[in-house]
Amino acid sequence: MREDIRLGNEALERHDLDTARHYFQQVLDTAEATDLQKRIAANRLRDIAERQRAAEEPPVPASGKPRVRRKTSTVKQEEDSPGHRFVRPPEKPVVVINRH
Repeated sequence: MREDIRLGNEALERHDLDTARHYFQQVLDTAEATDLQKRIAANRLRDIAERQRAAEEPPVPASGKPRVRRKTSTVKQEEDSPGHRFVRPPEKPVVVINRH
């Protein structure tokens, strides 16, 4: 019985829930298992059932309300237009020298 529990725990570490369930169910079905071993197997089977239930159900937000996305129009405009606009100088600049 200890061997079945050990094998079931190893299967849980590998995330092989079907094999783990098989080993723990074997412990519950045999008459040779002690009360403590049966209790361990029952707890592990309950954990496996909770894991599978959690994997099947989509996560619900804590508030129970559907999530609403923030408006990002201002952020998008800032990203599209840079803060400083660079101007290319003319090909032949005109330089004016003032004499005093």
